[in-house]
Amino acid sequence: MGVVSPPAGAIASLLLLSSIAALVGCSQGAPTIGAPVRVHDLAACNNDSTDGVAHDGYRCLTYRGVAGISMGGGAAARVALQNPGLFDVVGTLGSPYVDLEYFFSSVSDASGGGFCPMPALVSHLSQLDDKDNPDTWCGPVAFGDLALPGTSCGGFSGDFNHQYRGAPAGRGGSFDRVSSFQIVFDLALAYGNPAFYNPSSKYLPPGIPEGHFVPLSLLAPDKESELAAKRADLCAHPVIQQNFKHAKYNPTGEYPVISFCDGNGPTNGEYEPGIHRFPFEVALAVDYDRDGERDYGEPVISSSLEAFDDFGVDGVADPSEPGYDPALNPDPAGDNYDWLANPTGTEKNYHFDPGERFADFGLDGVDGTQDFGEGNGKHDVNPNVEFGISQSPRRLLEQIDDRMLSRLHIWADAGIRDFLYSAQITNRFFGEVLRRRPGASKLYTDWEGLRATTGPSDGQYSPERADLSEARLGRHAYLRYGDASVCPGIDAVEGRGNHVGPPWEVLNRIRTVFGFASARFENGDRRALVGDIFEQGGPTQSIGDYVKVETYDSPALGRAQPYVVVLPPDYYKNPEARYPVLYFLHGQGQKARDLAASALLFLSPEMGSQDPEKQKKGESDWQKMLVVFADGECQPGECYTGTFYADFVGTDGHGARHGEAFFELMRVVEQKYRTKTPELVKAPAP
Repeated sequence: MGVVSPPAGAIASLLLLSSIAALVGCSQGAPTIGAPVRVHDLAACNNDSTDGVAHDGYRCLTYRGVAGISMGGGAAARVALQNPGLFDVVGTLGSPYVDLEYFFSSVSDASGGGFCPMPALVSHLSQLDDKDNPDTWCGPVAFGDLALPGTSCGGFSGDFNHQYRGAPAGRGGSFDRVSSFQIVFDLALAYGNPAFYNPSSKYLPPGIPEGHFVPLSLLAPDKESELAAKRADLCAHPVIQQNFKHAKYNPTGEYPVISFCDGNGPTNGEYEPGIHRFPFEVALAVDYDRDGERDYGEPVISSSLEAFDDFGVDGVADPSEPGYDPALNPDPAGDNYDWLANPTGTEKNYHFDPGERFADFGLDGVDGTQDFGEGNGKHDVNPNVEFGISQSPRRLLEQIDDRMLSRLHIWADAGIRDFLYSAQITNRFFGEVLRRRPGASKLYTDWEGLRATTGPSDGQYSPERADLSEARLGRHAYLRYGDASVCPGIDAVEGRGNHVGPPWEVLNRIRTVFGFASARFENGDRRALVGDIFEQGGPTQSIGDYVKVETYDSPALGRAQPYVVVLPPDYYKNPEARYPVLYFLHGQGQKARDLAASALLFLSPEMGSQDPEKQKKGESDWQKMLVVFADGECQPGECYTGTFYADFVGTDGHGARHGEAFFELMRVVEQKYRTKTPELVKAPAP
């Protein structure tokens, strides 16, 4: 977290104001406050204070929250954990990006696996393009981690040629084969190519020229035919490289390695032999039959890290540990990683730990090539992968200062049938929350697990009427949604527990994170309003008074950047009031204005309540607050499906600065609208 001093011209004024505050404060017992801490040129909390100096009996509130769904959920967690002094509340909904180390492993092992060993392939060259021929195809690969411990809700099976999609119900989109690969491409644009380290390009594999990056035209459809022709030419004329070594599939470099194309087959997620329409920009394939195309059985290769034995710091695998019994004592040393039962375990944790044996042959795994990392005496990871993991919310959780973590309120959810493995991945993220804050963190199973927060007399959970306070829910909470009684099958009818869920479930999810934020912003205004939204003093008496589709000039992106702001319903009637603000980040393939129509979901609970008890007290369900939808849509030439709200490394290390653009948006909103500013408040009595 960077701390930026205020402009020199403002320091004298700040000191004068601080002196006056000190004089007034002395007579009232208030602390003397120094110059405000600023992060990304925004007022912030540090050391639980506004000036970076601890003040006994006081704590700091920012009255800001950041939340998001899918791509936006991972980004919200990353932004908050990198800048905990800017936020009080964090919400991550259904995101497979909250633990990028595990995400990369799942992509590599399951979604990128299934290829037969090299001897089998070279012995059956004439059968390489036969679909699912057992001589040349060895998938699928099981992803066995449980989404919900104690149930039969296991993992799924998939491989490179059979991308797992589950039921279409509740998926939230088609997620066809090409668009799913494009998500990986966007991650490579954001953090660098996870498959290969190439000193000449952050994005492309070694030996592939710059012209192989052909992004979608998106908002420039007149250019799409031209780009489609370019892709077709790249598919027809692959780059062929000789003596390209790979430990598992081309150890001597005998076979050529090629750029290749892929495409959507007739079955969603599955590859059909002979389809070569879209360049697979970030990886390479071994061309055993030398026909210049990736055949069905030919392996897609990557060199992400030096191979190691994931046996734990003792370097001993379970079967070699004294007392091992596969049924009665499967982990004699007690060192197997389990996100819930043993989050500090180092065996089978998908992470290299000191003491584990590794092959010091560099990223390609072949001795004598002198590639990156070979022979340096330490375990090496592709620098692009390491950079991506350094931005992972799970890694940030491991590193964040305890005092800064303790000031955050974290909400997470994930579907137990999410085809993107979001539950398994979020389990690991929240396991770290549990490790760091064990007494303050709670797990919930499906909506029934939250029903009691609504009240004993209510038949079902209601996000508006629920008590989502820290006292009732825990400071940090995680919901695994979806009906576990359907396991081990899938809910093919309604799609409960899928990436998005049926309409009512995704509405529950979004309303819950807003209710969570409302319950956690302190000192809020929950007074009910009289009349409907059009009677609250808006200048045009229309919904446009409260839901504003805006743009701002973004120096970071060099263009006008859109956003949507939803004003609280008393914004015009109460011109002196200031409000907390919740920033919400959408998922891939969306844009901010897509969410504008959902504004009534947030305005109605701020105006009043259907709860008789709250009506008697004149209270609304939620407090008055601003809601801002940031925009993470790709623009022409930048990326494919989404920006990840991150500063891209791009193809050359200097990509579009989408991360900085978000902080620009925060500064614009807080200058233009009446948001609350960070302040010291009295700490509760112990």
